[in-house]
Amino acid sequence: MNFLEQIERLNKVNKLIQSAKTGTPSEFSQKINCSRSQLYIIIDYLKSHNAPIKYCKKRESFYYTNTFQFSVFVQLEILDEQDYKKISGGFAFRPFC
Repeated sequence: MNFLEQIERLNKVNKLIQSAKTGTPSEFSQKINCSRSQLYIIIDYLKSHNAPIKYCKKRESFYYTNTFQFSVFVQLEILDEQDYKKISGGFAFRPFC
């Protein structure tokens, strides 16, 4: 799974939890196309970032106990030759054309 697909998955997880329409853990993992163990890794990750997530057996859904704001976004930009020279902490790949 690539980086953008992971971001899309996190956004979908957040949306389903906000609406309290996740279903059981098995159903939830199917909705986001992962295993139950991967689902719990994602939930633990969100909890480590202070997401107040609980599970209600009666409603069969995960939900936020308090208001929680979560957003992930990516900004891409094309670099020109001079921008390549300003990059620090990494390297720039230049094709052999």
